[in-house]
Amino acid sequence: MPPFVKNIGLIIFVSLALSSCGGDTDPMVQDISSLPPAPIADIARADKAEVASKERQEIRLGILLPLSGADAALGEALLNAAALSIFDSQDNRLVLLPHDTQGTPEGAVQAMTALMSQAPDLIIGPLFSHSITAIKPLAKQLGVNVIGFSSDHTVAGDGIFLMNFQIEEQIERVIRYASEQGYASYSALIPETAYGTRALEVFSKTVTELNRSLTSVEFYPADSSKLVDPVKNIARYEERRKRYSREVRFLKTLGEKDDFAQEMLAEIKNIETLGKVDFDAILLPEGGTMLTTLAAWVSYYEIDPTEIKILGTGLWEDKMLFLEPQLYGGWFSAPDNTASQRFLDRYKAMNDQDAPRITTLAYDAVSLAATLVRHAKIPDFSVEEITNDNGFMGIEGLFRFSPQGIIERGLAIYEVGPDSFTVIDPAPKNFMAGDKQKLLQFNDRESASEDHSAAASLDQLPLNDGRPFPYNPVLKDAAGKTDQ
Repeated sequence: MPPFVKNIGLIIFVSLALSSCGGDTDPMVQDISSLPPAPIADIARADKAEVASKERQEIRLGILLPLSGADAALGEALLNAAALSIFDSQDNRLVLLPHDTQGTPEGAVQAMTALMSQAPDLIIGPLFSHSITAIKPLAKQLGVNVIGFSSDHTVAGDGIFLMNFQIEEQIERVIRYASEQGYASYSALIPETAYGTRALEVFSKTVTELNRSLTSVEFYPADSSKLVDPVKNIARYEERRKRYSREVRFLKTLGEKDDFAQEMLAEIKNIETLGKVDFDAILLPEGGTMLTTLAAWVSYYEIDPTEIKILGTGLWEDKMLFLEPQLYGGWFSAPDNTASQRFLDRYKAMNDQDAPRITTLAYDAVSLAATLVRHAKIPDFSVEEITNDNGFMGIEGLFRFSPQGIIERGLAIYEVGPDSFTVIDPAPKNFMAGDKQKLLQFNDRESASEDHSAAASLDQLPLNDGRPFPYNPVLKDAAGKTDQ
């Protein structure tokens, strides 16, 4: 057994666990320590003959991760989180069966083949989309559902459920909130990547569905030295600069004795442009140093963050932003981070190192499995159970799966400040309000005669470059190829 799994025995306290909604309207987050004992105790009191035929003393959770090669550190971190979740479940029936995919499709098939001989009840992982694609036929042959961690939505469905962070719902959430606050005209700076393709698609769709205006979109390459032109274009900088220069020349022709002219010259001497941009909110679906560089150019080319609302995604949840005044007041959507931050702090205290954010997904995947069997004599990881309409509450907040394997999360809206991210619109506690809103919108679209087509073309963007989506670090397989 790997040493990082053995260390789970050193855990001295229990964190929040995943709780199924069942027939209730609200999912409940409960402390595992307050839950009744694992169902083994109840089963022991049942008729022994019945128990012998129906009871499962062992529930097997296969977990496929890159535990060797270039991605071993990330794989081990995910396995640590999964083992911690097993411990927190307090259910001695749960057994974790880790197998090494080596970060490659071939390694994933080998790992899956070995796992199949152990008759797993549910499979957690793999991490990369190519590995999920490789093991999908084998999982279907075995008749076992899979909860993978890829951000590539194209591999979902037919028994594959993706526990990830979706760019689509993050953008939709922040745009809807901005619209509710009265922002009516939108623009976006979009990376020339697969990530950007998806971001633009949902951005334009949401803006038009809300009957708001999409005024401009500019694309930029994955090279921080080539951001100037896209920012200048979206800011209409040259046009506004020429207007400024004409105004200065005109005022100077009025002479130094014209008090009004001198007053106006003094008023505009510290700016470089005249006239406003043609939008009141701009989306920057970017993160890390690229975001800070992009934001600096946005401010430099006279897009005033005190007048124009800057919007982002969960990629913004980075303490680096506290050093970027041009992003103060900006809004982004992300899961409620209260419980996840406690988990990350706990992980660091136990392992003496920071955990990648996506380790929370491994914890929640195992906790979901533990919840589904908490009061069951035999495990039921069917599509019907996994796709509970009411959803579940994990350390990454409220979520549920569609039958197509896509995750839906309840997201909060955060505002960037100089030393913190402040929740200005909390994450929902259930899906009822959102379901009702979607139904109303569907009915509105059915009765509407106006055709809202996308305001920007996707043709110039590449189909797939493997760019990771929110919270996922740059993932590379053992061959050095980026993947999702």
